[in-house]
Amino acid sequence: MYRIFIVIAVAIAAFSATSCTKVIDIELKDADRVYVIEGGVYEGQDSVVVRVTQTTSFFDTSGPSGVNDATVLLTMPDGSVHTLDHLGDGIYMTDGLTITTESTYSLQVNVADRVFTASSYMQASVPLDSLEYEFQPPMFGGDAGYNVFLVFQDEIGKNFYRIISTVNDTLLNEPSDLLAVDDNLNDGNLIRIPVFTHLYEPGDTVEAELQSINEELYTFYTTFASVASEDAGSPFSAAPANPETNIIGGAMGVFGAYTSSKRTIILPE
Repeated sequence: MYRIFIVIAVAIAAFSATSCTKVIDIELKDADRVYVIEGGVYEGQDSVVVRVTQTTSFFDTSGPSGVNDATVLLTMPDGSVHTLDHLGDGIYMTDGLTITTESTYSLQVNVADRVFTASSYMQASVPLDSLEYEFQPPMFGGDAGYNVFLVFQDEIGKNFYRIISTVNDTLLNEPSDLLAVDDNLNDGNLIRIPVFTHLYEPGDTVEAELQSINEELYTFYTTFASVASEDAGSPFSAAPANPETNIIGGAMGVFGAYTSSKRTIILPE
């Protein structure tokens, strides 16, 4: 909607100049700010962190602002409810949790007379068997480098995965690094899949993490990939569309439950 307003304004201004009549003053409307909730529960961790922010307008380059007056509640699989502590800048955390797979975790955020909820089922853990590599020579004017492959056994049934990479202790966290896949063509098979979002250099130390995710999270990350860009910097910036959220109540963002299996490989010089 922001972009539509700007296109209309520019078109009218151009018409005014060429017709040599009067200048039409268009008041650009600013959309309502929207709450954004981001958080997750991770296998192998005993803490949960949630960030609550509000979007900014198209004309504001300062980025999302933290919401510091929310009440954030996490419901565990056994029904116990934990109130997250506010740490500042819209960040809320609780620890000392016992995280189990094949369980459902629920989130509730109360802020300014609004109630937002989300739940996420943590899939069974899928072990990452090994990492393999292949050298790729320059192709079509591109760079040479190593492809890294994740090898793991897929379970029978519909499954979804997210792959995260770290190179020399640096997390690859740009929108172009996002990699979420399903097992449509490999159901129940041994899967060997490349991290096709990145080529690695000789001597790199690469850590790859395989997360098993549910279908709602897969939908969020695939729609994220379709709208995010390096210029946007965040999936919640002003854009033609927004990722499909699993937050109920009118907020954007995502709350997920993730398993984790990691392997590390050092590429030859």
